[in-house]
Amino acid sequence: MQASDYLKMKFQSDRQLAIYGQQGIAGTWRALKGIGSDIYSGMERVSWYSSCLIPSYHDVCDELISEEKRMYLSILSIYRYRDVIAYMLYLYFESIITDSENGNEKNRVRKTDSKVTGLIKNIPTSKAARLAIAWAFAKSLSESGLLSEIVVERLARRVPNVVMALQLIGTDQKCALAARRLKMLAPKYYANLYAAELEMLYYFIEPFLSELIKKVQIGFFRDFDAIYDDLKDK
Repeated sequence: MQASDYLKMKFQSDRQLAIYGQQGIAGTWRALKGIGSDIYSGMERVSWYSSCLIPSYHDVCDELISEEKRMYLSILSIYRYRDVIAYMLYLYFESIITDSENGNEKNRVRKTDSKVTGLIKNIPTSKAARLAIAWAFAKSLSESGLLSEIVVERLARRVPNVVMALQLIGTDQKCALAARRLKMLAPKYYANLYAAELEMLYYFIEPFLSELIKKVQIGFFRDFDAIYDDLKDK
């Protein structure tokens, strides 16, 4: 099962996800720690809504309400896209290809892997072909254990109905804060996700993608080819 499927399961049902044993990553103590973190975040967000009672803080209140609306749209987008995780990754790879295209004089995919792309190495390619390679790679990552473990770890936390409301609000809070961090870290990519109504889902892939974005920004990865070379074996 790929990462996007876990998101669909999460929002289709309030029942326990049968993935603890399947994935082997969420022991009892680890799960309890995650639940506590969700509840704390829920209480934090509820406390922030007190700003709605103070006229001078109505801008904070407006931002919270806007985030709730964006969360709703992002949840709908889980079902609007066939593989929402792959599409989010693709949007980032697309931006990297676009930004580096002018500097790639030979316009080549230098070390593509036929297992992922079905292409022969070092074929001169158009931008359209490079984007096709980016989509194939994004799909491959989405279907890998690497992404699935990250998504499952952030989803496999359930609590009794008494405190479920706080847990759900806590998830909203974590998604909102992750989106804010992305807006500061990579404004262009944030804008692309926002246009696709996906920015509130960034939280579920943040541990993977934030590190990648930072490496691109410091020049560790020069282009999409470098990203591909580093990640293809993982």
